[in-house]
Amino acid sequence: MYCPNCGKKNDIDALFCENCGARLIIPASSAQPTSTAAVSSAAQSTSSTAASETPAASASASAAPTTTQPATRSAQHARQNEQPHSASKAPWLILIVVLVVAFGGGYYWLEHQQQNNSTTTATTAKSSSQTADSTEAASSSSSASSASTATQAALWSTTKSSELASFMSSWEDTMNQSYEGTYDGQSVTVGELSLPADIKNNQYQDKITVNGDALKLKWTTTADTDVKYQVVAAATDPNASSGVITYLYVFHNGSPDVLVSQDSADATTFNFTSSQNTDLQDGFAKIANAD
Repeated sequence: MYCPNCGKKNDIDALFCENCGARLIIPASSAQPTSTAAVSSAAQSTSSTAASETPAASASASAAPTTTQPATRSAQHARQNEQPHSASKAPWLILIVVLVVAFGGGYYWLEHQQQNNSTTTATTAKSSSQTADSTEAASSSSSASSASTATQAALWSTTKSSELASFMSSWEDTMNQSYEGTYDGQSVTVGELSLPADIKNNQYQDKITVNGDALKLKWTTTADTDVKYQVVAAATDPNASSGVITYLYVFHNGSPDVLVSQDSADATTFNFTSSQNTDLQDGFAKIANAD
């Protein structure tokens, strides 16, 4: 090959001139065979590759299933109906789940409310029953107490009152005294104290004490109550030389006792103590304890 610049002859496969260094131009006649040969070689390679791949492709084609389209419109509709409708079923499944949850929650709420109502009703009924039982028990206790008070054996009577009047008439002669007594149907008045009215009307609290204490007294003709001091009679001798002598005939805790006061008529409070006169005590006790 000759250099187009200096004309120096170079090797046929040289790219640059060994004399001037210019780039050598490969003649067309020399390049064509190379190009044709390369193309031919590439074509052969491609043909060989295609030939080798054809059996595999044919095998794959023969192995793949053949899909046959339905020939008629009705067959196409039938084929479409056979396909799954999962997308269209999803909303219905969600709706069914929501309904089940709502129904279950409502049923649970209703059961809970019914249980609460039943519990409240039972509690109210129990409370009412307990209240009724308590009221009945209190009423029974009150009735029993009243019955107990009313059914105690009478310790005094009109007959015994008459016997006390006879005893006092004899006893005052012995004592050379003169007494006015409620057993004779008379009222006993000493200063501001009036018997039996003050005791019956609960106006004695500031007028009578027993052993220095203000106590509850009850005037009675039968002495059948549970009051600590039951007064059945009273008497006084306003003309006594040693001062006014006033007696109260009582049942103290169920036992007969005669209380005496020697306070003057102008006293505001009359203090009574148990009489030391044994004849008077024995006479009253004999009458009181008689059947």
